[in-house]
Amino acid sequence: MADPILDIVPLRSVVAIARCGGVHRAAEALHLTQSTVSAHLRRLEKSTGGSIVEKAGRGVRFTDHGNRLLGHAQTILDAHDAAVHALSSPTTRTLSVSATEHGADRLIPELSRGFGSLPGGWTAQFRFDRSAQVAGAVEHGFADVAVFLAPIDHPDAVGPIALHWYAARDWEHPADAVPVLLFDDPCVLRAPAADALARHGIDYVVAAEAANLAGLYSAARSGLGVTLLPAIDATDGLVAVETMPVMPPIALAVTVGDRVPAPVRAAVRRAAAAVTTTA
Repeated sequence: MADPILDIVPLRSVVAIARCGGVHRAAEALHLTQSTVSAHLRRLEKSTGGSIVEKAGRGVRFTDHGNRLLGHAQTILDAHDAAVHALSSPTTRTLSVSATEHGADRLIPELSRGFGSLPGGWTAQFRFDRSAQVAGAVEHGFADVAVFLAPIDHPDAVGPIALHWYAARDWEHPADAVPVLLFDDPCVLRAPAADALARHGIDYVVAAEAANLAGLYSAARSGLGVTLLPAIDATDGLVAVETMPVMPPIALAVTVGDRVPAPVRAAVRRAAAAVTTTA
């Protein structure tokens, strides 16, 4: 009988479950389906001869066997990633960049220009997602760099970005409750929007919620209501609504992992800051 094999990819799923607190969140962080992560668990359970997680309320918890596997998994992944990094040619060192989907048409050119001359032969590989997911990408070990929207006082802020209310060109401010379009929770824009409406005594109804920026654009362009967006977003077909409350700015924040050399780290932050100065 062949000895069991611990593949790297399923081990990453196990570590992600521990870091993210569940299979569903791990799947989102790894950009995999939940069924794929579950299949990784089953494969490792078959290889190691024991259950790894068990149900605990709405989530899961690691069994004793799973905790032992988790310790080995982290050691194996650390050794694997260190070897890949050490053996990479200086001309092929790649930064994994997790970036907010907001302003992607502005972020990609600006960051690409800034990253095009990174010291040490580093290049960048981008992955775009909601800011709420991007914010923890470096901490959870899923990216070297995270570029995301955050409160203006965030410790990793590189500069402010204006916020405006947008709606379709023919949208008219109603006399009664304002139909508002929001992102699903968690969302860094949802609370500021609700707080501003409450402060100004504006009655509103949530006319639509969206899981991503494309869905929010579609709802706004269809005339369903008004939505709050950063000024860096592409708003073709939408116009700023001057009758809505003036909003304080939000920050563009950049978190850089420890493996990134200091000169590269500084260049990354300069490239991201350039987006805020042109917003």
